[in-house]
Amino acid sequence: AKVKWNQTGRRGGKTRSALEEDLAVIEELSQEYVVFPNDPDNKQTAEEARLVPAIHVWTVAPTKAQMYQVWNEMQAFIPEHLVSKTNPYRENKLGGGRGSGFKEDALHVWLVFKDSNGRWLRGKDGKPRPRPVVFWELKSADNPESLQSVGLDFLHVTEAQEIDERGWNKLRPTLSSPGRAGRALVEGIPPVSPSHWFARNFKRAKEKPSSRREAFSWTAFDNPLLTNEQKEEILEDKETMMEDDWNRLYMAIQPEGVGAFFRKVDKAAIGTELLNPKPNSEYVAGLDLGRSNDATVMIIKNRRTRESVYATELLKTDWTVQMEVIRAEARRWNLKQIVMDSTGLGGQFARDIMYNEMLAEGIPVVAFNFTPVSKYHDLFLPYRVALEHEQVTFPNGWTKLSSQLTDISHKETSNRGHIFTTISGKHDDWVDAEVLALHGCDPVEYAQKAHANKNFKGAEPLRPLNTERRRKKTSLFREVREHRYADVLDEVDVVINGEPVQM
Repeated sequence: AKVKWNQTGRRGGKTRSALEEDLAVIEELSQEYVVFPNDPDNKQTAEEARLVPAIHVWTVAPTKAQMYQVWNEMQAFIPEHLVSKTNPYRENKLGGGRGSGFKEDALHVWLVFKDSNGRWLRGKDGKPRPRPVVFWELKSADNPESLQSVGLDFLHVTEAQEIDERGWNKLRPTLSSPGRAGRALVEGIPPVSPSHWFARNFKRAKEKPSSRREAFSWTAFDNPLLTNEQKEEILEDKETMMEDDWNRLYMAIQPEGVGAFFRKVDKAAIGTELLNPKPNSEYVAGLDLGRSNDATVMIIKNRRTRESVYATELLKTDWTVQMEVIRAEARRWNLKQIVMDSTGLGGQFARDIMYNEMLAEGIPVVAFNFTPVSKYHDLFLPYRVALEHEQVTFPNGWTKLSSQLTDISHKETSNRGHIFTTISGKHDDWVDAEVLALHGCDPVEYAQKAHANKNFKGAEPLRPLNTERRRKKTSLFREVREHRYADVLDEVDVVINGEPVQM
């Protein structure tokens, strides 16, 4: 596979096996000709293709200190006759080098495919190797901005569970450069959270292997170099460690998330998206209004089956566009109820306008005010119970919702309060919309019965309605907004079920 994902327990020998993989790939690449897609029959050497260096390799660790484990093993196991003391592309100008070819200050090394007598090695076909020079650099991921601007033949990422997703997002494009092999080995122990980029990619490679990706895993006890005494010491650690920690560190078992509040998320991701409502079905929606730096998300559920079937993500804060989309979807799906996050109502002009305008137009919107108590008892706890009893579903392709659900962490305060945060520090707008939608669904015991109207305490308007005044205020607001955003409305404003839509 082009990219190999490896989750291995501590003391499982992943660093040594990764180095062996590095050297095997370099040996293989040295005998491969350079081929460009626009001329597939023209096989060139690296020199003919003007590819410098002929083979480019990076090893990336979370910090500089963590690079030295790989660096030390490179010096111990790379054959000395392959190590060049100078840059091979400049040695004729600079003369012979002095000292070691391993440059400690810059953490890089040049390799050349020569034998112990200094003669260039030949390939299996008896000809000179088409790519006989390797430039191998070690990089730290603590500065993601430095991990770009090159094309790589091979990328080795070590201790991936400790690297921020920004780092991986910078590294991934280095594997898609013309003339380069773009192969990679990404290894580490399972991350704390299954929403971590390493955990997500490993899971995908495990469930959907292909020529582009493959997953590997083994435990500490699979390492043949460990003695029985060392294995017994690892077993003794189990007596003093949390079980989830021990399983993650030594058995390479991915936890559902240390501190994660929602469980069995994968079992809920079995639903099917719908583009249009089904006959004889009733639907409700959860609406999480975005603020300045996050999206507005509306999720529609089947009222009786509790299955999420449709999602709209509005990426801008243009309230006029948002109101038009919400109004259209409410009518198209004949929504029986929209449970809306009302946090901030009464203090944010646009949000007040949207709420009051929906009420004036007969859209059945219910305001739900997020407080630590209401969020726990009325939204998150019921959804957690529904997940554990497999009483709620959503489409398998909704990766944002899955990731955000597994990313939610819960902490109970000393005065029995509740604090919810995300482990990654990212948004939870899809989660809020999903739990609000479930709040509008029928209870499980009524799922197969005819719907009876509910009496939602506190669902009445927040203030007495003044229809004429509201219409004037709304018209003025819409006119100002439409004029202000007329020049940007041709951009993508809405994402429906993951697909961008132009208004």
